[in-house]
Amino acid sequence: MFHKDYIRYIIAGIIILLFWLLVGFVAYKRLSTHPTVSSYCNDYGCTNFRDGSNWAIRNCQGSTTEGSTYTCTQQGITGSCGTTSYCCPGPGMLWTTDMTQCSGSAETSGCCACPAPTPYTITSQCNGPCMGNSNCTDGNICIFEQGFGWVCRNPACYRNTGCNCASVTATPTLTPTPTSIQGQYYCGELCLTTSECRSDLRCVSINNTRECRNPDCPEENTCLCIE
Repeated sequence: MFHKDYIRYIIAGIIILLFWLLVGFVAYKRLSTHPTVSSYCNDYGCTNFRDGSNWAIRNCQGSTTEGSTYTCTQQGITGSCGTTSYCCPGPGMLWTTDMTQCSGSAETSGCCACPAPTPYTITSQCNGPCMGNSNCTDGNICIFEQGFGWVCRNPACYRNTGCNCASVTATPTLTPTPTSIQGQYYCGELCLTTSECRSDLRCVSINNTRECRNPDCPEENTCLCIE
């Protein structure tokens, strides 16, 4: 009699053990196949909460235990909480479900659509920097002036930094004997004849102007010939 009771207890114990093993296995499979909701991630009911000086939302339906936090720091970025998409109208503002203020994307890209860059063209007045005659105003031209670089000047009196030819006073010549001005002008400076340029340069026509250039490579505005 005692032997039969002992066998019943053993069988009952085995059944109870198998039951709890089955419960544990089911719980493990459930946690491993549904990792989307972490044990301590709090999405605050998908409401905005403070994150420094900006507002944020948290999505707990990710694969990480802490969820994904989206902070509204720039207009046009998007985030999500649960199955709802949110739009950031601008820094310091609350996340909204009105997606018209964003690019319309339901995914968070981390950036907003940026405007196409406007081509930059410098426009200079007298004595301002330039790269060509198109950069100068008031009929001025772009010349190379030693000590100034490439600047806009009045072609009628390009040595005058004020571009005011009326203020230029001609120095009277005391003697009729002409003096040589060989070597007076440097590379890129305006000239009328080769005798006005330095001995190693020549006066050539470049872009409707005459400039002192290296005769071996007159197209180089630095007068340095590149082999």
